[in-house]
Amino acid sequence: MNKYSMTCTCGHEMTVDAESKEQAVEQLKSMMTEEAIASHCAEKHPGEPVPSKEESDANIEQNTKQA
Repeated sequence: MNKYSMTCTCGHEMTVDAESKEQAVEQLKSMMTEEAIASHCAEKHPGEPVPSKEESDANIEQNTKQA
């Protein structure tokens, strides 16, 4: 198992243990449901538009790196 992380533009970091980057991306995508995205944005990005699930997933794909 390797550690993978994804850091949001606000500096919030999410970390998962996974066998591959692809597996890590899938884990992070499943964690960031529409409700989780809305909650994160309300707390960390007040006043900013809430990204769609598709936009969040694309961001996760682009920014997930091995820790």
